[in-house]
Amino acid sequence: MRIPFIWRRTADANEQVWKDRVDYWRRRAEAFERDLATEVAARRTATTLFSDLYDEHERVTHAVQPEQRPGFDEQKARGAADRIARLQRGVARARKEAATQGRRADHLQRRLDDAVGLHHGGHIRDSRQYQPGYEKPKADAS
Repeated sequence: MRIPFIWRRTADANEQVWKDRVDYWRRRAEAFERDLATEVAARRTATTLFSDLYDEHERVTHAVQPEQRPGFDEQKARGAADRIARLQRGVARARKEAATQGRRADHLQRRLDDAVGLHHGGHIRDSRQYQPGYEKPKADAS
């Protein structure tokens, strides 16, 4: 038997498998088309709303010049900008002065350390000569 004979049941089963696969892909394609249509509709709605809002914004902002806007005071705005600039200069001066005073304090601390015989660097290795009765902490045995 060289000719490929196929049993009827096998042929029907194979045909059903292919039909099921075609149905699966058809359902999937239809779901995709529905999702695509929903997405397109949502984007059109969003685009329309954005366009309307943008047009309203343009109408309002270009119709009224900054000097004509209610609540806008050019003199007050300039004063605020000048005050901000003065505050920034004042902060810079204060930082510079703080750094100068820090350097001065460091210099005075070094002179004091020299006067009392402390090592430079400020860290005391053994304070028995400055604190009578001081005992070095013992290491825990645990």
